[in-house]
Amino acid sequence: MKKILVTTDFSVASKAGMRFAIQLASQMEVELVFFNCFHALIPSSIHQEHIKNSLHAQSQDHLKKLEHFVSKLYRSMYVQAGAHGCVVVEHLNPEQAILEYAHANGFQFICMSTRGAGSILKIIGTHTGNVLQRSSVPVMVIPHSYRVRPIQKVLYASDLENFDSEMDIVSAFSDHLKVKTDLAHFYFPGKINLSREHLKQMWQQKYPQMDQLYLEQYNLDKGFPAQLDQLIQKTRPSIVIFFSHAKKTWFDKIFGTSRAASMSFVTKVPMLVYRKKQ
Repeated sequence: MKKILVTTDFSVASKAGMRFAIQLASQMEVELVFFNCFHALIPSSIHQEHIKNSLHAQSQDHLKKLEHFVSKLYRSMYVQAGAHGCVVVEHLNPEQAILEYAHANGFQFICMSTRGAGSILKIIGTHTGNVLQRSSVPVMVIPHSYRVRPIQKVLYASDLENFDSEMDIVSAFSDHLKVKTDLAHFYFPGKINLSREHLKQMWQQKYPQMDQLYLEQYNLDKGFPAQLDQLIQKTRPSIVIFFSHAKKTWFDKIFGTSRAASMSFVTKVPMLVYRKKQ
């Protein structure tokens, strides 16, 4: 069973990622692990046993708080809790704690909201890009304004590099959800030699999960975020999938920065970011 690490700092905004993960678990077989990182208050005592006992007590308090927080959210959604667990970790750097825990425990996805209150869980908000760039585990980024609804359509925004291997991954994700995938590519004039219908027919034969193909000519005046937002409003996908790379690629040439880090702040729908293969 696939596992998703779902982060929360107990803020209202962080519930968005939790709600999305719960909705996802209702449509595909996954185990959710709700994760909270806290900064312990170290007692002034020089006795190591006293410090150890204090850390243990604080961890237990945070775990009870997390379990109550999760249970209350399930009840508010009128959803029967499926396979899930709760984990708390004491760490000075929440971003590092999440990455280390996800990598060490074989998680297939990390799920988090784009904005959250509090100074502890700093990956929510402006530090989201750091997690996207550093994590080898695919990251789901959920807008703080997300409202629960069934996942019905996936939009794969592709640069057409490593297309076959990436489409296999996207198709598998869509297949688990039993939904269709739309493919979008923004191109510079002269870069696409085959017709839209020829490409659509060819790819649909190879990938039955594929539905619509959107080949959009890049508009230098509008910019990529505005064009993608316009396409999202038109197609209304439930989630947008990207593949991100540390090196400069198609999106960076167009947008001038890391595509995943940028889109986490402009897209209005949940986003799933995979790491591009080297």
